[in-house]
Amino acid sequence: MPIPDAGGLARQAAADRDLAEHARRETLPGSVRVLGSALRAYHTLEIGDDLREIAAARTAVDEALILAMKGGDEPLLKLRAVQLEGFLEEVRRFESTGVESPELTALAGGFVESMRSEGWCDGRSLAAEPGARSAMFKHMWNAFLGFDARPAFAPSLDEERALYALYLTRPHVSPKVRASLDARRRGARDERDCHDVEAAESKALARWTLDKVARFGAIDPAYPAGYARGVATFRTGDYVGAASLFREWLNDHPDGSFALRARTYLRASALYARLD
Repeated sequence: MPIPDAGGLARQAAADRDLAEHARRETLPGSVRVLGSALRAYHTLEIGDDLREIAAARTAVDEALILAMKGGDEPLLKLRAVQLEGFLEEVRRFESTGVESPELTALAGGFVESMRSEGWCDGRSLAAEPGARSAMFKHMWNAFLGFDARPAFAPSLDEERALYALYLTRPHVSPKVRASLDARRRGARDERDCHDVEAAESKALARWTLDKVARFGAIDPAYPAGYARGVATFRTGDYVGAASLFREWLNDHPDGSFALRARTYLRASALYARLD
């Protein structure tokens, strides 16, 4: 599992609070405030079903963004910090009351519903820790405005570690795959059919995990991505592929904390490959 540094998370949270405080004290440029209002209007509408209104709100965001970007990154980062602070507060209020406030909707649209669909919200309790929540919000904000490739807007490494720890401890399949598995469950006629569905779900979860491992390995060079890919590949049932990955890992890392486990997985991979 990725392990975020508590001190690093605290420092990033303090930096975001400082940005938000500067925004309140100095007042953001008018064009940036217009963008903030446009974002709130869009998220309020996106949970509805009036596609014409939603499209118009999206256009308003795009037009506001053109003007807001003329002032550079700093005012936009301050705007995001203000909205992040409000988002985190409203999420805490949701966990306390179980009520999704209009303010939470204005800041994050259908965030709670999406968390439920991913299996990361039980009642009013969210699986994501504060660092992961901050990373989620920043990724959502960046993706909506097209800032994914701009380094200044990237979540901190420790925020990413917190987010990917959530991904890897609470994997899930895509809605399309989930619907297919549910249909197979309903049509299951005997114990073997049920077992086949469970095996298919297990492999789908492993494939989802494998994708997240690859993505995180590109973010954090300290993460043992090669070893983790071997474990995820083993869980998909691709024992030949897993053996290859563990051999590669052991060639590069003959010693260390994962060497014994990698050798054990390698032996198991070779055994299951012969059985198949």
